[in-house]
Amino acid sequence: MSVDAPRPLLSLQGVGVEADGYPILDGVRLSIMPSETLVILGESGSGKSTLINVIADCVTFSGSVLRSDDLDSRSVGICYDTFATFAELRTHDIVGMYSRLRCAKRNHTMAQQLRLDEIEGRRFRALSAGERKRLALYVALFFDPLLAVLDEPTDGLDPMQRRAFWRLVEKRQGATVVVTHLWEEALRSHDRICLLAAGRMLGEPRSLGEWMSTVPYKGRFAWAQSAAVTDAEGLEHFARVEAHGYMYLYYDDERSRDAALRTAKRNAVTYSESLIALEDVYLLLKAKLEQTS
Repeated sequence: MSVDAPRPLLSLQGVGVEADGYPILDGVRLSIMPSETLVILGESGSGKSTLINVIADCVTFSGSVLRSDDLDSRSVGICYDTFATFAELRTHDIVGMYSRLRCAKRNHTMAQQLRLDEIEGRRFRALSAGERKRLALYVALFFDPLLAVLDEPTDGLDPMQRRAFWRLVEKRQGATVVVTHLWEEALRSHDRICLLAAGRMLGEPRSLGEWMSTVPYKGRFAWAQSAAVTDAEGLEHFARVEAHGYMYLYYDDERSRDAALRTAKRNAVTYSESLIALEDVYLLLKAKLEQTS
């Protein structure tokens, strides 16, 4: 007997968002599956937070978003980058208010994991940024939503609390969408990764290993960028990307690596070397997208 494949909780089909005639998102197509952790990564201004707003149904968009019959506002938990509520409310009042709104009992285990007991009686206005983030995460997750949408969820948290957060994500039964600028952290706990650049996806969401296999390179040199370096003789056969004040030069075997080293020596270039990482995949695919646009 065949087993039916799980249906997506939510599917975006050709979604676009504009602001003052400028495209923020363009042609985004992705699905969010039950029980998966989807991480959305990209540079500042790539459209990550706008995509979060589309998923949360908080912004006007073109295209379509198809939602599972089980998915409605009562089954979605949202944690934005900043959490705001009435300044004079105490933490236990906020927790109680959301318990009533969600018709769910307080999750004592999660409250303990997020150390809410330390701020139990304090007013919201007196909480630090990290304490507010812990409270925001609790409010988004305590009722075990079918879909949790989390924007920069570990911003402001100390390393121990960051690890506690990712343990919560790993134990969740529902789907989780995480937007973060902390790439190394997110890569430890994910099912698929969505890469965004200038409002466009760089390919179908996939695992880290699958993303790494989309380019043929093994390593890179980071050259301190200058006009002389950019125009150095012998670089015409290398894949290269200029970003962050460096020229990244990519090699796929020892012969091309040695050729790059000889060119660096001949031009007195200061450089560093590293194995290829997801950031390099992002830069290479982004450069390819820009060339074809």
